Amino acid sequence: TCALPIYETEEGCLSLPGTRPTRRLRRIVVRWQDESMAWCEGVFEGRMAQAVQHEADHCDGVLI
Repeated sequence: TCALPIYETEEGCLSLPGTRPTRRLRRIVVRWQDESMAWCEGVFEGRMAQAVQHEADHCDGVLI
């Protein structure tokens, strides 16, 4: 069997008091454009992947 790359965790946010349960991917691949509009790509794992997903949620209007 293969372990799912999703894990249960709790997160806090500067926008809300306290912490809340959430689910996150352990590893993500992200594409973005830098300030000169050049495309970049990065692979993030662990806590950095969790932080990127948290901030991407904010860009999509989602609060945990």
